[in-house]
Amino acid sequence: MLSLLAVLLVLAIPVGAVVAIVAAVRRHQEDDSAQPEDRGQTVRRLFQYAVLLGLLIVAAIGLTGLLTPLFETGETLTRSDASLARDLTFTFIGLPLFLALGRWTLTRLRTDPREVRSLGWTAYLTLATIISLLTAMTGLYGALTSLTGSGPLSGGSVATALVWTLVWALHQSLATRTTPDRRLRLVDLLGSLIGLGTAAVALVRLTAEALRQLFDLGGETIVVGTSTDGLLEAGALLLIGAVVWSHYWLSNLAPSRRDTSWLGYVLLAGVGAGLVAALAALTYLGFDVLVWLIGDTRGATAEQHFSGLPGLVGTAVVGTLGWWHHQAVLGAGRRHERTEVRRVYEYLMAGIGLVAAASGLTMVIVAIVEALAGDRDILVGVSTVNSLLAALTLLGVGVPVWWWHWRLAQRAAVADPVEEVTSPTRRIYLVLLFGVIGVVAVIALLTGVYLLLEDVLANGFSAETLRGTRFALGILVSAGIVSAYHWTVFRGDRASAQTVEALGTGSAAQPATPAQPGAPVSRGPRVEVPGHVLLVGPADPAIAREVADRVGGSVQLRRRLGDDVTPWSVEEVVAAIAAARASSDPDQPSELLVLSGPDGLQVIPLAPLEPPTGAPAQVSAPAR
Repeated sequence: MLSLLAVLLVLAIPVGAVVAIVAAVRRHQEDDSAQPEDRGQTVRRLFQYAVLLGLLIVAAIGLTGLLTPLFETGETLTRSDASLARDLTFTFIGLPLFLALGRWTLTRLRTDPREVRSLGWTAYLTLATIISLLTAMTGLYGALTSLTGSGPLSGGSVATALVWTLVWALHQSLATRTTPDRRLRLVDLLGSLIGLGTAAVALVRLTAEALRQLFDLGGETIVVGTSTDGLLEAGALLLIGAVVWSHYWLSNLAPSRRDTSWLGYVLLAGVGAGLVAALAALTYLGFDVLVWLIGDTRGATAEQHFSGLPGLVGTAVVGTLGWWHHQAVLGAGRRHERTEVRRVYEYLMAGIGLVAAASGLTMVIVAIVEALAGDRDILVGVSTVNSLLAALTLLGVGVPVWWWHWRLAQRAAVADPVEEVTSPTRRIYLVLLFGVIGVVAVIALLTGVYLLLEDVLANGFSAETLRGTRFALGILVSAGIVSAYHWTVFRGDRASAQTVEALGTGSAAQPATPAQPGAPVSRGPRVEVPGHVLLVGPADPAIAREVADRVGGSVQLRRRLGDDVTPWSVEEVVAAIAAARASSDPDQPSELLVLSGPDGLQVIPLAPLEPPTGAPAQVSAPAR
């Protein structure tokens, strides 16, 4: 034990030194209020807090070992001389050293404000708090589960829970009294994540075990660790996780400032992980039901086939609860104003649904290729019909999730193209999507070509060759379909952004609405008319783009104030422009003002602007 601890310390000190020094230098460079100080203080803090943490662990281990026999209720505990010597040494040597160094550290914290702001103190508090929290949770779970069984109380678990809970409470109190909240952010994040994960796993086990006993189902749950006292063990774990999560999340993190770390926890650990877990469970659940109804069960009984049903139901319920709570805290989908946080939520949900839908589409193509190649199983132990059912289940779960959230984003792009099309979230979503699709497509292409050439060179091209490349083909086709659709969206966004930039020369200029895939667009014969056209009327940038396509010149749109305006008609506008050009002198270029009023369109020819003497002429930006 001592040799292992020595090796770990030898390995950890150099690595920790490099990381801490680099991070400390960067932090002090970014902090304008911090005064330059001797780099030797950084090295001193590194060793001071590393030794303090090591002494804390040593003293806690020694106390735990000495207290263990006091809580044993079974047979007499037999201990080796080496264990007793270790515990005595750790307690009577390590504990006084920790107290002495700790007292000196507290004195430094009270007299030197830079000590509180140092990276070493923050790192020590974070590590000591999280290590003590995890160890105390382990001890509490062991103690509570030993009470539920028929065996004696575990003295080691009770001693571990008692000592490490005391260590955790001590550092929590110390952090509250000495350290600003912003430097404890990582502790709250990690504590919330630990509590959430523990409570979620426990609730899945509790739900699964309850359903298993209620319906007398056999088999194992998808979460390992159930026993004959599964309900009580899951309840004990749920109690521990709920207490930790309530303290760190409900009390500390949830009411705090919503910075990047807060949003990252809510969106990834809460909303994203919850939805992924729920979708995965629902997919498996739907697949099992469809296979039982119309698929190939391979002779399994109902009890055998649905043995994993309790775990799937528990995962779906817990994942849905986690997603619902965190999106409610986030406020996504409930506010009328469209913030960047709401965009991140919608595009994240759309991306998760798109991954599930694309996986289903890939499996559909794989099943089709397999059906063309022969009647062998697509996967080992899975028939062609079952694989097709899995694909349909993925599509049935993923498409609604993607469509619902993508529809919200596209509606926002139509209602306010300036904010939505140019938002960084939408751009990152599209660029990231193309990047992921590109990497997956390249890997699938390389794999498919390799398998194709290997089989052709060995045996020649046959149905077996097609079967061997079915997954590569499915991924390539799915990637092509997904990327083709989003490429049309990307091109529409880019054209809209250019139009917004061109039409934004005046305060009344209206931005363009991005072209939506599948939306009806009026198309007619192209009328080549040179010159500039100024449309004054309703705010309908789509009409401005269509008129610019038809007349061949630059078109600018200005919104007319008031309610007595007639909606634009592309055909009427183009016909009015063509008639006005036909009646004008072709050798004398002019500009046209097309005014939409209560009595219809009014076309007014305008003379070109003459630049002032000595000043350059102003050139109007094109509308597209």
